[in-house]
Amino acid sequence: MANRRKGKEVVSVSPAIGSSSSVNVDEGDVSKSSTVPGEAYASEEQPLWKEMKAVTKDVGSGGGNVHFIYKYCEATFVGSYTRIKTHLLKLSGYGIRGCKKISTEKTREFKRLQDRADAIHNKKKT
Repeated sequence: MANRRKGKEVVSVSPAIGSSSSVNVDEGDVSKSSTVPGEAYASEEQPLWKEMKAVTKDVGSGGGNVHFIYKYCEATFVGSYTRIKTHLLKLSGYGIRGCKKISTEKTREFKRLQDRADAIHNKKKT
């Protein structure tokens, strides 16, 4: 347990085992964040979350943006699943560079995974 002083309040922080959390207090503004492995976000429609080393989501902030770290290159980005896809599939036009640490074959594997996920998503929509 750690005490932090920020603004006019003191906040005690006790992170859960296996994750980290923080509380920032600034003149009445309270925000929390939690870090989990990328696998926690993975689903059949968004399988590439599994390739993230850590994902931090600001609790209560709304929206889909998170902070994440890639397993392969250790790069850190803020964004949504679209940025993960763009980086791992080496797509252009989204404002994020393709991963230089993964092979062409690994990129193809990720593309096949994402194509299956897109098919599942499209099937659910109809």
